[in-house]
Amino acid sequence: MNYKYASTLLELHQTHQILISLGSYYSEFSSWYWNKVVPNVILRLDKVIMAYNRGSLVGISIIKKGNENKLRVLRIEPKYQKKGYGLHLIDKSLEILECDKPLVSVSEDMLHQFLRIFINRYQFDMTYVYKGLYIYQIN
Repeated sequence: MNYKYASTLLELHQTHQILISLGSYYSEFSSWYWNKVVPNVILRLDKVIMAYNRGSLVGISIIKKGNENKLRVLRIEPKYQKKGYGLHLIDKSLEILECDKPLVSVSEDMLHQFLRIFINRYQFDMTYVYKGLYIYQIN
């Protein structure tokens, strides 16, 4: 896989278009992205990592490095999910963060997708549970 930091407005717009579906899990996602992440990218506090395989964008992560190391967002395009790309992108994000166990927050609705990976593979610890922090959907 090849990696690139999103740095232009066009790239940041492109990544937003891929991430926008997360708005169904995270209240005010677009506002957070444009008002928090983009300014932090400009200030070099956040990095938006674009992962490519054979020229196709397969996934995106947003990381925050500094006083608080955080894996803020991880998203793999649906047609590339369950093929190991997410693990590669997590590994790359941890390498850039220079941290084995950054802070990660996950919506209750998405916890089942990440719990096994984060706990079994990366030995992350679940330290806090905040009820009602994100949008909660019942299907």
